[in-house]
Amino acid sequence: MFMLLPLSRRPIALLWAGQVLAATGAQFYMVAIVWIAADLIGKDAGYVSALQAAALLAGSLFGGILTDRWRFGATMIATDLVRAALLLMLSVAVIEHAISLPLLILAAIGIALATAAFEPALQAILPVIVAEPDLRHATNGLFDATKRLARILGPSLIALINGFLGPDQFFIVTAIAFLLSAAAIGWVTHLVDEPREPRGLHGMAAVIDGVLGGLRGIKGQSLMIYGLVANMIGNLAWSMGLILGMVLYLRETSADPLTDYSLMMTAYGVGNLGANLVLANVPPRSPRRWLIASKLIFGAGVLLLPLATHEAWLMAIAFFAAINGPLENLAMLHLMQQRFPPQRLAQVYRLQLCAIFAGQLLAYLAAPSLFGWIGLAPSIMAAGALAFASGLAGFFLRQKDATA
Repeated sequence: MFMLLPLSRRPIALLWAGQVLAATGAQFYMVAIVWIAADLIGKDAGYVSALQAAALLAGSLFGGILTDRWRFGATMIATDLVRAALLLMLSVAVIEHAISLPLLILAAIGIALATAAFEPALQAILPVIVAEPDLRHATNGLFDATKRLARILGPSLIALINGFLGPDQFFIVTAIAFLLSAAAIGWVTHLVDEPREPRGLHGMAAVIDGVLGGLRGIKGQSLMIYGLVANMIGNLAWSMGLILGMVLYLRETSADPLTDYSLMMTAYGVGNLGANLVLANVPPRSPRRWLIASKLIFGAGVLLLPLATHEAWLMAIAFFAAINGPLENLAMLHLMQQRFPPQRLAQVYRLQLCAIFAGQLLAYLAAPSLFGWIGLAPSIMAAGALAFASGLAGFFLRQKDATA
Protein backbone atom coordinates (compact mmCIF):
# COMPACT_ATOMS: atom_id res chain seq x y z
CA MET A 1 0.00 0.00 0.00
CA PHE A 2 1.41 3.39 -1.07
CA MET A 3 0.70 5.18 2.21
CA LEU A 4 2.99 2.69 4.02
CA LEU A 5 5.95 3.48 1.73
CA PRO A 6 7.29 6.31 3.97
CA LEU A 7 7.89 3.77 6.76
CA SER A 8 10.88 2.50 4.75
CA ARG A 9 12.70 5.63 5.94
CA ARG A 10 14.00 5.36 9.48
CA PRO A 11 13.23 8.95 10.66
CA ILE A 12 9.62 8.68 9.49
CA ALA A 13 9.19 5.20 10.97
CA LEU A 14 10.59 6.31 14.34
CA LEU A 15 8.50 9.48 14.48
CA TRP A 16 5.35 7.59 13.44
CA ALA A 17 5.91 4.82 16.00
CA GLY A 18 6.35 7.42 18.73
CA GLN A 19 3.13 9.14 17.71
CA VAL A 20 1.19 5.87 17.70
CA LEU A 21 2.33 5.27 21.28
CA ALA A 22 1.52 8.84 22.36
CA ALA A 23 -1.88 8.85 20.70
CA THR A 24 -2.75 5.47 22.21
CA GLY A 25 -1.72 6.69 25.65
CA ALA A 26 -3.82 9.82 25.15
CA GLN A 27 -6.88 7.58 24.82
CA PHE A 28 -6.22 6.30 28.34
CA TYR A 29 -5.84 9.86 29.61
CA MET A 30 -9.05 10.99 27.90
CA VAL A 31 -11.07 8.28 29.63
CA ALA A 32 -9.32 8.66 32.98
CA ILE A 33 -9.74 12.40 33.37
CA VAL A 34 -13.47 12.34 32.50
CA TRP A 35 -14.02 9.31 34.74
CA ILE A 36 -12.26 10.80 37.77
CA ALA A 37 -13.84 14.22 37.23
CA ALA A 38 -17.24 12.52 37.14
CA ASP A 39 -16.42 10.80 40.45
CA LEU A 40 -15.53 14.18 41.97
CA ILE A 41 -18.28 16.44 40.60
CA GLY A 42 -20.73 14.24 38.67
CA LYS A 43 -22.37 15.81 35.61
CA ASP A 44 -20.38 19.00 36.13
CA ALA A 45 -17.33 17.08 34.87
CA GLY A 46 -17.90 18.89 31.58
CA TYR A 47 -16.40 22.02 33.12
CA VAL A 48 -13.03 20.28 33.51
CA SER A 49 -13.09 19.40 29.80
CA ALA A 50 -14.14 22.99 29.05
CA LEU A 51 -11.03 24.28 30.79
CA GLN A 52 -8.91 21.91 28.72
CA ALA A 53 -10.53 23.15 25.51
CA ALA A 54 -9.99 26.77 26.57
CA ALA A 55 -6.32 26.01 27.27
CA LEU A 56 -5.96 24.34 23.85
CA LEU A 57 -7.55 27.37 22.19
CA ALA A 58 -5.31 29.80 24.07
CA GLY A 59 -2.24 27.70 23.34
CA SER A 60 -3.03 27.61 19.62
CA LEU A 61 -3.41 31.39 19.52
CA PHE A 62 -0.46 32.47 21.65
CA GLY A 63 1.89 29.51 22.08
CA GLY A 64 4.00 30.52 19.09
CA ILE A 65 5.38 33.52 21.00
CA LEU A 66 7.56 31.07 22.91
CA THR A 67 7.81 27.92 20.79
CA ASP A 68 8.58 29.71 17.47
CA ARG A 69 11.97 30.54 19.00
CA TRP A 70 12.83 26.83 19.31
CA ARG A 71 13.54 24.08 16.84
CA PHE A 72 10.50 21.93 16.15
CA GLY A 73 12.13 18.78 17.53
CA ALA A 74 13.07 20.52 20.77
CA THR A 75 9.50 21.77 21.17
CA MET A 76 8.09 18.28 20.71
CA ILE A 77 10.49 16.69 23.18
CA ALA A 78 9.89 19.39 25.79
CA THR A 79 6.11 19.14 25.56
CA ASP A 80 6.19 15.33 25.78
CA LEU A 81 8.31 15.55 28.94
CA VAL A 82 6.02 18.20 30.47
CA ARG A 83 2.95 16.07 29.79
CA ALA A 84 4.62 12.97 31.26
CA ALA A 85 5.63 14.87 34.41
CA LEU A 86 2.11 16.20 34.98
CA LEU A 87 0.61 12.74 34.50
CA LEU A 88 3.06 11.18 36.93
CA MET A 89 2.10 13.87 39.43
CA LEU A 90 -1.54 12.83 39.08
CA SER A 91 -0.56 9.18 39.48
CA VAL A 92 1.23 9.91 42.76
CA ALA A 93 -1.77 11.92 43.98
CA VAL A 94 -4.08 8.99 43.24
CA ILE A 95 -1.78 6.50 44.98
CA GLU A 96 -1.54 8.75 48.05
CA HIS A 97 -5.31 9.37 48.02
CA ALA A 98 -4.59 13.09 47.57
CA ILE A 99 -6.37 13.64 44.26
CA SER A 100 -8.49 16.79 44.28
CA LEU A 101 -10.41 18.86 41.78
CA PRO A 102 -7.93 21.81 41.79
CA LEU A 103 -5.01 19.44 41.18
CA LEU A 104 -6.88 17.69 38.38
CA ILE A 105 -7.71 21.04 36.75
CA LEU A 106 -4.14 22.30 37.06
CA ALA A 107 -2.75 19.19 35.38
CA ALA A 108 -5.43 19.20 32.68
CA ILE A 109 -4.66 22.81 31.73
CA GLY A 110 -0.92 22.16 31.65
CA ILE A 111 -1.32 19.06 29.47
CA ALA A 112 -3.63 20.96 27.11
CA LEU A 113 -1.17 23.85 26.71
CA ALA A 114 1.65 21.40 25.96
CA THR A 115 -0.51 19.58 23.40
CA ALA A 116 -1.35 22.87 21.67
CA ALA A 117 2.38 23.50 21.24
CA PHE A 118 3.14 19.93 20.12
CA GLU A 119 0.69 19.59 17.21
CA PRO A 120 1.89 22.57 15.09
CA ALA A 121 5.50 21.53 15.65
CA LEU A 122 4.70 18.04 14.36
CA GLN A 123 3.05 19.44 11.23
CA ALA A 124 5.99 21.78 10.64
CA ILE A 125 8.70 19.12 10.96
CA LEU A 126 7.17 16.70 8.45
CA PRO A 127 8.23 18.72 5.36
CA VAL A 128 11.77 18.81 6.80
CA ILE A 129 11.83 15.03 7.02
CA VAL A 130 10.04 14.41 3.69
CA ALA A 131 11.01 16.75 0.86
CA GLU A 132 9.43 14.88 -2.10
CA PRO A 133 5.81 16.02 -2.76
CA ASP A 134 4.47 12.55 -3.61
CA LEU A 135 6.04 10.90 -0.60
CA ARG A 136 4.90 13.81 1.57
CA HIS A 137 1.29 13.17 0.54
CA ALA A 138 1.66 9.53 1.58
CA THR A 139 3.25 10.66 4.84
CA ASN A 140 0.32 12.99 5.51
CA GLY A 141 -2.06 10.08 5.03
CA LEU A 142 0.05 7.90 7.31
CA PHE A 143 0.10 10.43 10.16
CA ASP A 144 -3.59 11.21 9.69
CA ALA A 145 -4.21 7.53 10.39
CA THR A 146 -2.20 7.66 13.63
CA LYS A 147 -4.94 8.95 15.92
CA ARG A 148 -7.47 6.75 14.17
CA LEU A 149 -5.31 3.70 14.86
CA ALA A 150 -5.03 4.84 18.48
CA ARG A 151 -8.82 4.93 18.74
CA ILE A 152 -8.70 1.18 18.10
CA LEU A 153 -5.69 0.30 20.23
CA GLY A 154 -6.54 2.55 23.19
CA PRO A 155 -10.14 1.46 23.87
CA SER A 156 -9.28 -2.16 23.06
CA LEU A 157 -6.50 -2.14 25.65
CA ILE A 158 -8.79 -0.39 28.15
CA ALA A 159 -11.40 -3.12 27.72
CA LEU A 160 -8.66 -5.76 28.05
CA ILE A 161 -7.08 -4.45 31.26
CA ASN A 162 -10.25 -3.09 32.86
CA GLY A 163 -10.44 -6.05 35.23
CA PHE A 164 -7.09 -5.41 36.95
CA LEU A 165 -6.19 -1.79 36.17
CA GLY A 166 -8.67 0.97 37.01
CA PRO A 167 -9.15 4.40 35.37
CA ASP A 168 -7.21 6.09 38.18
CA GLN A 169 -4.08 4.17 37.05
CA PHE A 170 -4.41 5.08 33.37
CA PHE A 171 -2.30 8.21 33.99
CA ILE A 172 0.77 6.02 34.44
CA VAL A 173 0.13 4.30 31.09
CA THR A 174 -0.15 7.66 29.34
CA ALA A 175 2.98 9.05 31.01
CA ILE A 176 5.02 6.04 29.82
CA ALA A 177 3.68 6.53 26.28
CA PHE A 178 4.75 10.21 26.25
CA LEU A 179 8.22 9.31 27.55
CA LEU A 180 8.65 6.76 24.75
CA SER A 181 7.43 9.35 22.24
CA ALA A 182 10.04 11.85 23.50
CA ALA A 183 12.75 9.19 23.12
CA ALA A 184 11.67 8.48 19.53
CA ILE A 185 11.69 12.20 18.65
CA GLY A 186 15.13 12.59 20.21
CA TRP A 187 16.42 9.79 18.00
CA VAL A 188 14.87 11.42 14.91
CA THR A 189 16.48 14.79 15.62
CA HIS A 190 19.90 13.10 15.52
CA LEU A 191 19.10 11.64 12.08
CA VAL A 192 17.69 14.82 10.52
CA ASP A 193 19.37 18.20 10.09
CA GLU A 194 16.58 20.58 11.05
CA PRO A 195 17.27 24.15 9.84
CA ARG A 196 16.46 27.10 12.07
CA GLU A 197 14.14 29.49 10.25
CA PRO A 198 14.44 33.22 11.04
CA ARG A 199 11.35 34.90 12.47
CA GLY A 200 9.90 37.78 10.47
CA LEU A 201 7.71 39.09 13.28
CA HIS A 202 7.99 39.14 17.04
CA GLY A 203 5.75 39.27 20.11
CA MET A 204 2.14 40.34 19.69
CA ALA A 205 2.72 41.25 16.04
CA ALA A 206 3.41 37.57 15.32
CA VAL A 207 0.32 36.51 17.28
CA ILE A 208 -1.95 39.00 15.49
CA ASP A 209 -0.57 38.01 12.08
CA GLY A 210 -1.05 34.33 12.93
CA VAL A 211 -4.74 34.89 13.71
CA LEU A 212 -5.67 37.54 11.14
CA GLY A 213 -3.60 35.94 8.40
CA GLY A 214 -5.87 32.91 8.36
CA LEU A 215 -8.98 35.08 8.36
CA ARG A 216 -7.60 37.12 5.46
CA GLY A 217 -6.84 33.93 3.59
CA ILE A 218 -10.38 32.54 3.73
CA LYS A 219 -12.07 35.89 2.94
CA GLY A 220 -14.54 35.37 0.07
CA GLN A 221 -14.07 31.58 0.05
CA SER A 222 -17.45 30.30 1.13
CA LEU A 223 -16.49 26.63 0.99
CA MET A 224 -13.51 27.15 3.32
CA ILE A 225 -15.66 29.20 5.68
CA TYR A 226 -18.33 26.51 5.62
CA GLY A 227 -15.72 23.81 6.29
CA LEU A 228 -14.38 25.65 9.34
CA VAL A 229 -17.84 26.36 10.78
CA ALA A 230 -18.93 22.76 10.15
CA ASN A 231 -15.71 21.59 11.80
CA MET A 232 -16.51 23.64 14.89
CA ILE A 233 -20.08 22.24 15.02
CA GLY A 234 -18.81 18.71 14.48
CA ASN A 235 -16.39 19.03 17.39
CA LEU A 236 -19.20 20.41 19.53
CA ALA A 237 -21.25 17.30 18.76
CA TRP A 238 -18.21 15.04 19.25
CA SER A 239 -17.39 16.49 22.66
CA MET A 240 -20.95 16.72 23.98
CA GLY A 241 -22.11 13.49 22.39
CA LEU A 242 -19.32 10.89 22.41
CA ILE A 243 -16.65 12.11 24.78
CA LEU A 244 -18.73 13.40 27.70
CA GLY A 245 -22.37 12.54 26.98
CA MET A 246 -21.94 8.83 26.33
CA VAL A 247 -19.61 8.41 29.32
CA LEU A 248 -22.29 9.79 31.64
CA TYR A 249 -25.14 8.07 29.79
CA LEU A 250 -23.52 4.64 29.97
CA ARG A 251 -22.66 5.16 33.63
CA GLU A 252 -26.39 5.54 34.26
CA THR A 253 -27.73 2.84 31.94
CA SER A 254 -25.08 0.12 31.54
CA ALA A 255 -24.14 -2.72 33.89
CA ASP A 256 -20.51 -2.43 32.74
CA PRO A 257 -20.16 1.16 31.48
CA LEU A 258 -16.37 1.28 31.06
CA THR A 259 -16.30 -1.85 28.92
CA ASP A 260 -19.27 -0.72 26.83
CA TYR A 261 -17.74 2.71 26.30
CA SER A 262 -14.41 1.12 25.33
CA LEU A 263 -16.12 -1.20 22.82
CA MET A 264 -18.03 1.74 21.33
CA MET A 265 -14.85 3.78 20.90
CA THR A 266 -13.00 0.75 19.51
CA ALA A 267 -15.67 0.42 16.83
CA TYR A 268 -15.36 4.15 16.16
CA GLY A 269 -11.61 3.73 15.74
CA VAL A 270 -12.04 0.82 13.32
CA GLY A 271 -14.46 2.89 11.22
CA ASN A 272 -12.08 5.86 11.30
CA LEU A 273 -9.06 3.86 10.21
CA GLY A 274 -10.93 1.85 7.59
CA ALA A 275 -12.31 5.01 5.97
CA ASN A 276 -8.85 6.59 6.07
CA LEU A 277 -7.24 3.62 4.28
CA VAL A 278 -9.81 3.83 1.51
CA LEU A 279 -10.11 7.59 1.10
CA ALA A 280 -6.38 8.34 1.34
CA ASN A 281 -6.02 6.79 -2.13
CA VAL A 282 -8.95 8.72 -3.63
CA PRO A 283 -8.33 12.45 -4.28
CA PRO A 284 -11.52 14.40 -3.47
CA ARG A 285 -12.85 15.64 -6.81
CA SER A 286 -15.63 17.44 -4.95
CA PRO A 287 -14.50 18.52 -1.47
CA ARG A 288 -17.90 20.13 -0.92
CA ARG A 289 -19.62 16.76 -1.24
CA TRP A 290 -17.12 15.15 1.11
CA LEU A 291 -17.72 17.84 3.73
CA ILE A 292 -21.51 17.58 3.42
CA ALA A 293 -21.41 13.77 3.63
CA SER A 294 -19.15 13.89 6.69
CA LYS A 295 -21.62 16.02 8.67
CA LEU A 296 -24.69 14.04 7.58
CA ILE A 297 -23.04 10.74 8.53
CA PHE A 298 -21.66 11.96 11.84
CA GLY A 299 -24.82 13.81 12.85
CA ALA A 300 -26.99 10.79 12.14
CA GLY A 301 -24.62 8.52 14.09
CA VAL A 302 -24.50 10.69 17.21
CA LEU A 303 -28.29 11.12 17.11
CA LEU A 304 -28.79 7.34 17.08
CA LEU A 305 -26.24 6.38 19.78
CA PRO A 306 -28.56 6.75 22.82
CA LEU A 307 -31.17 4.64 21.02
CA ALA A 308 -28.86 1.60 20.80
CA THR A 309 -30.34 -1.21 22.89
CA HIS A 310 -27.41 -3.64 22.64
CA GLU A 311 -23.61 -3.51 22.53
CA ALA A 312 -23.62 -4.68 18.91
CA TRP A 313 -25.88 -1.80 17.86
CA LEU A 314 -23.78 0.66 19.84
CA MET A 315 -20.64 -0.50 18.04
CA ALA A 316 -22.33 -0.53 14.60
CA ILE A 317 -23.59 3.04 14.97
CA ALA A 318 -20.19 4.23 16.21
CA PHE A 319 -18.50 2.51 13.25
CA PHE A 320 -20.86 4.30 10.85
CA ALA A 321 -20.40 7.71 12.49
CA ALA A 322 -16.60 7.38 12.31
CA ILE A 323 -16.57 7.59 8.52
CA ASN A 324 -16.97 11.35 8.91
CA GLY A 325 -13.43 11.96 10.18
CA PRO A 326 -11.38 11.07 7.07
CA LEU A 327 -14.03 12.58 4.80
CA GLU A 328 -13.74 15.95 6.54
CA ASN A 329 -10.01 16.01 7.29
CA LEU A 330 -8.84 14.92 3.84
CA ALA A 331 -11.24 17.32 2.12
CA MET A 332 -10.07 20.25 4.24
CA LEU A 333 -6.40 19.38 3.70
CA HIS A 334 -7.02 19.12 -0.06
CA LEU A 335 -8.67 22.56 -0.10
CA MET A 336 -5.84 24.16 1.87
CA GLN A 337 -3.13 22.67 -0.33
CA GLN A 338 -4.93 23.69 -3.52
CA ARG A 339 -5.88 27.23 -2.53
CA PHE A 340 -3.10 28.61 -0.32
CA PRO A 341 0.66 29.07 -0.56
CA PRO A 342 2.68 27.42 2.22
CA GLN A 343 2.94 30.45 4.52
CA ARG A 344 -0.80 31.16 4.30
CA LEU A 345 -1.64 27.45 4.60
CA ALA A 346 0.02 27.35 8.02
CA GLN A 347 -2.12 30.27 9.18
CA VAL A 348 -5.31 28.67 7.90
CA TYR A 349 -4.35 25.38 9.56
CA ARG A 350 -3.95 27.23 12.87
CA LEU A 351 -7.37 28.80 12.27
CA GLN A 352 -8.80 25.32 11.82
CA LEU A 353 -7.32 24.29 15.17
CA CYS A 354 -9.04 27.30 16.73
CA ALA A 355 -12.36 26.18 15.20
CA ILE A 356 -11.87 22.68 16.62
CA PHE A 357 -11.06 23.82 20.13
CA ALA A 358 -13.77 26.51 20.10
CA GLY A 359 -16.35 23.82 19.32
CA GLN A 360 -15.06 21.68 22.17
CA LEU A 361 -15.10 24.64 24.55
CA LEU A 362 -18.70 25.53 23.68
CA ALA A 363 -19.75 21.91 24.16
CA TYR A 364 -18.17 21.50 27.57
CA LEU A 365 -19.50 24.84 28.81
CA ALA A 366 -23.05 24.11 27.66
CA ALA A 367 -23.16 20.38 28.47
CA PRO A 368 -23.67 20.44 32.26
CA SER A 369 -26.62 22.85 32.07
CA LEU A 370 -28.11 21.11 29.04
CA PHE A 371 -27.76 17.67 30.64
CA GLY A 372 -29.57 18.92 33.72
CA TRP A 373 -32.26 20.71 31.74
CA ILE A 374 -33.35 18.14 29.14
CA GLY A 375 -31.44 15.01 30.17
CA LEU A 376 -28.47 13.07 28.83
CA ALA A 377 -30.04 11.19 25.92
CA PRO A 378 -31.96 14.21 24.50
CA SER A 379 -28.81 16.35 24.79
CA ILE A 380 -26.72 13.80 22.88
CA MET A 381 -29.39 13.53 20.21
CA ALA A 382 -29.66 17.33 19.95
CA ALA A 383 -25.91 17.56 19.36
CA GLY A 384 -26.22 14.97 16.58
CA ALA A 385 -29.14 16.83 15.03
CA LEU A 386 -27.11 20.06 14.99
CA ALA A 387 -24.24 18.34 13.16
CA PHE A 388 -26.72 16.81 10.70
CA ALA A 389 -28.23 20.27 10.07
CA SER A 390 -24.76 21.67 9.32
CA GLY A 391 -24.46 19.01 6.61
CA LEU A 392 -27.77 20.05 5.09
CA ALA A 393 -26.60 23.67 5.09
CA GLY A 394 -23.76 22.69 2.77
CA PHE A 395 -26.19 22.11 -0.10
CA PHE A 396 -26.77 25.87 -0.26
CA LEU A 397 -23.15 26.35 -1.33
CA ARG A 398 -23.85 24.96 -4.80
CA GLN A 399 -24.34 28.38 -6.38
CA LYS A 400 -21.96 30.28 -4.11
CA ASP A 401 -18.77 28.31 -4.66
CA ALA A 402 -18.44 27.03 -8.19
CA THR A 403 -14.96 25.65 -7.55
CA ALA A 404 -16.30 23.02 -5.12
